[in-house]
Amino acid sequence: MRNRPTVIVRRLFIATLATALPAACRSPLSESAVDMAGVQQEAAMGDRFEAAIKESTERQVAKAPATPSAPVGKSETDVDRMLSARRDELNATGPQSASLSAVTGVVSLSTETPARVMLSLQSAIEAAVKNNLDVQTARLGQSINQADLDRADAAFDWVVGAGAGFRRVDQPSVGILFPGSGGTTTVIPSVSNQRNWNFGGSLGKATTSGGQFQISAETNRLDNLTDGVYTPDPAWSSAVHLGFTQPLLRGFGSDVALSQVRLAENNDRLAIEELRARLLDVVAQTQQGYWQLVSARARLVSAEWLVKVGEEVRDVLAKRREFDTTVAQYANAVATVESRKALVLEARRRLSEAGNALKAVINSPDLPVGGEVDVVPSDAPSQADFSANLRQSLDTAFANSPRIKQALIGIDSASIGVTVADNGRLPQLDLATDVSWFGLRDSWSDSASDITDGDYVNYAAALQFSQALGNRAAEASYLEARLRRSQAVVAYDRAVQGTVLAVKNALIDCVSFRQLVEQNRTFRLAQAENLRALLVDEKTLAALTPEFLQLKFQLQNGLAQAEDQYFASLVGYQSALAALQQATGTGLEANRIEFNPPMPPKELDITRP
Repeated sequence: MRNRPTVIVRRLFIATLATALPAACRSPLSESAVDMAGVQQEAAMGDRFEAAIKESTERQVAKAPATPSAPVGKSETDVDRMLSARRDELNATGPQSASLSAVTGVVSLSTETPARVMLSLQSAIEAAVKNNLDVQTARLGQSINQADLDRADAAFDWVVGAGAGFRRVDQPSVGILFPGSGGTTTVIPSVSNQRNWNFGGSLGKATTSGGQFQISAETNRLDNLTDGVYTPDPAWSSAVHLGFTQPLLRGFGSDVALSQVRLAENNDRLAIEELRARLLDVVAQTQQGYWQLVSARARLVSAEWLVKVGEEVRDVLAKRREFDTTVAQYANAVATVESRKALVLEARRRLSEAGNALKAVINSPDLPVGGEVDVVPSDAPSQADFSANLRQSLDTAFANSPRIKQALIGIDSASIGVTVADNGRLPQLDLATDVSWFGLRDSWSDSASDITDGDYVNYAAALQFSQALGNRAAEASYLEARLRRSQAVVAYDRAVQGTVLAVKNALIDCVSFRQLVEQNRTFRLAQAENLRALLVDEKTLAALTPEFLQLKFQLQNGLAQAEDQYFASLVGYQSALAALQQATGTGLEANRIEFNPPMPPKELDITRP
């Protein structure tokens, strides 16, 4: 055994090495290497960013009304009261929304009659969320970022290594002259004639403090084929090495070592928010496409009604040509009917395009865009009352908008960059330590026993220092990182402003379209009364003047236009509600779509200096 002082020194060195291994450690030189004024400045900077983020939302809602607007809904107007006795008759006059599901509208591209498929709004939304190509792309993007996160986190996994080898050595070298008695000289040849086997293994791990820990073991069997020259022969040489390297300034600490993991976590969050934003887009597009299909079908109903009533007038005039109908009157009726038939064709084209657009958004295998299917909406637009609550809607959007959450993640990522760049301004000072135990015997067990006894030990420690004169590159990187963080805060402010604009415009559209629904309903009722009164006069006229026929055609067009405007306002109201759900980030919950992606464990820290 070695002497006692050597053993004590060796054990003290190993204990010092062990204290350097924990991840959550502080650099022993951090107080002297880092300017405390700079630390305080960065902490104050973080507080200013936090205040700027909070002020951005507070500024937007500071003057928003705290109370909701008066409900906008169905109300009884003077026209309603005046025509209340004939309400049912007037509602039955003109194009009827009840005919929406009965009309066949698509432009056929074959001799076969297109199949009709009834589709509810909820079914369309669920199919779109499941099958939409943009959503599938976003899902794949999120999975890719999850794989990137796993790869970044894997940098701190244990790494196991092992190896084995054989070497046959038969190599001469320069001989040694050995003087003998009587003035003679003996040449001792030097020939390496060996068969060697080696076996080894290692275990290493990067630590979250920025260091690298590794333990390795090896054993070699050396068999010299030249007898009587070496001892022990064959020999077993074994060794165990324990090493640890740790940066003490630049590259020290978990904030730097885990920066790539945290950036990968943020990228995963961004992908999740992008997926949620894409889902919100698709839900809104599906709703709007669905109601556009309803509006296009209503236009076709109006166009076909115009042809029908126009043909009735034309046929009456054809029967009266021998009595009081002039050639000009009849020709005008024929031309009017033909022009209305052109409107039917145009309405069919628009209806076919609206159906294909909805099928493209849904991307359902049962409703391919290339299929000849007449999609018939089974849901009617809602006429529910609406009350705008700007402050509540903004608070909801601030809490749920993917755009705002992405901007917050951007601030956090930029703050991580500032932390890493700030650490990069420090000098490079690395500590490297190593302890090795050796054993050499004629058997493996005895050589291993030498190691466990600790009789042969090497240990070493070294410090390596470097620093660029002027440190211009690191200072420039730090300045760039801080400017990028400022850009991220501005981007957050822009995201808040854009969200507020989207919410407010959606609320304005909801109120305006709901008011238009009532106004166009009254307008349609008045137009129906206008046409009804003309039809009453028609029964009492002895002859049909050109002016009367022209007026009748005009009133028919007016009623069809009023019907179209009424449905357009209903559809506009539904589309505005969809836009409001999208702007506030509540479109998934409002349509019973669950969104439960895997989330990274770390919480955002936007105040990181």
